[in-house]
Amino acid sequence: MLLENKNAVIYGGGGSVGGAVARAFAREGARVFLAGRTLATLDKVAEEIRAAGGVAETTQVDALDERAVDQHADAMA
Repeated sequence: MLLENKNAVIYGGGGSVGGAVARAFAREGARVFLAGRTLATLDKVAEEIRAAGGVAETTQVDALDERAVDQHADAMA
């Protein structure tokens, strides 16, 4: 797997494009961290990834809030 043992942080992970990217990264073995404003849509994508055998976590973050993004990035480190 191309991304095995790698982490992927995807802002907007609950949307159609972000969700597709998250699913593709997970299929390649990445541990996916989905971030966005709406937990319900993030959780739906995360459940799909988990059902397919992947690893996904969700966090509510507004990507337009610089402080929130910085705090989220610090938490990922």
